[in-house]
Amino acid sequence: MKPLGGDTALRLASLGLAAGLWFVIVGRQTAERGVGVPVELRNVPRDLELTGDPVNSVDVRVRASPGLINSLETGKLLATIDLAGAAEGERIVQLTPAAVQVPFGFRVVKITPSLLTLNLERTERKTVPVRPRVTGRPASGFEIKGVASDPPEVRVAGPRSRVQEMESAFTEPLSVEGAQSNVSDVVNMGLDDPLLRVLGSPRVRATVRIRELEGERTLDAVAVEVRGGELSVRPASVRVIVAGPASLLRTMTTDDVHAFVDLAAATPGAAASVGVDLSAGHAGLRVKEIVPAAVTVRTSRATRKGT
Repeated sequence: MKPLGGDTALRLASLGLAAGLWFVIVGRQTAERGVGVPVELRNVPRDLELTGDPVNSVDVRVRASPGLINSLETGKLLATIDLAGAAEGERIVQLTPAAVQVPFGFRVVKITPSLLTLNLERTERKTVPVRPRVTGRPASGFEIKGVASDPPEVRVAGPRSRVQEMESAFTEPLSVEGAQSNVSDVVNMGLDDPLLRVLGSPRVRATVRIRELEGERTLDAVAVEVRGGELSVRPASVRVIVAGPASLLRTMTTDDVHAFVDLAAATPGAAASVGVDLSAGHAGLRVKEIVPAAVTVRTSRATRKGT
C-alpha cells in the first residue's frame, strides 16, 4: 500500500480534531425543565398535626442533557421534609436540592418556594352533639315535634384550636316532605372543619318525630258530678278547655268530658278542686284548663229539709 502523503495526513488529523471537538460540545449541552413535585412530610410526631394551608407541592427546575430531559418521568420526583423531633408551634423549613429526589443524571437548579412555613398543633379530642339536618315540610296539618340521633354524640379529633371551636356535627339531610308519621334513617355525619375527623363510625340513625298539629276546644256548662257525699257544690257546672290533635278535638262532644268533685271528706263552705275525666278513645287529648278550678261545697237541699 502506498503511504499517505503529508497533505492527506494533515487533512485526516484536522477532521478527527473537529469531530472530537463536536462531541465535546454536544456532550456539554444541557436543557432545563420545570415540574411540579409533591411534598412529603416524614416522621411527623404522633401528637402533632399540621394546620393552616399546607403546601402539597413545589415547583422544581431540573437540568440534564437534552436526551434525558425528554425522557423525564415526573412521577419519580419527590420533595421530602423530615419533622422528627418537631415541637408544637411555627416551623420554617428550607428546601434544598438535597431534599428533592431526582433520577440519575438530573440536577436540581431551583425550588419555588424554597422556604415553607409549617404550623404544628397538638392533637385534641372532644365529644360534641350530633345535629341531624332536615329538609322539606310534613303534610298539611302536621308538624315536626323533635329531632334526635342515635348515638346523640360523637367524638372528634384534630388540631387543638380547631377542636376547641367545634360545637356540633351534622348529618346528611333527612327529608320529611309530605310526612304524616315519624321519619328515620341511617345517615352519614359531617364536620364543618376539614381538618377535623370523626373517631369511630361516621354513621348515625337520625329520627324526626312528626305529630298532628294541635289545637284547643272550649266546652261550656259541663256539669260537675258530686262523688262521695250528699252535699252539693256551687257553681254546678264549669268550663273545660281541652287541647290536643285537631282530628280528635273534632270528634269530641260534651258527653266525652266528665267533671267531678270528691266530697268524701268535705265540709260545707269549704272549696273542692274539680277534676276531669275524658272518655275512652281520647287518650291523645289533655285538659288544659278548668274554670273555675274549684267549687264551693254546700249543704244539699234534702239535708236542709231533714234538719
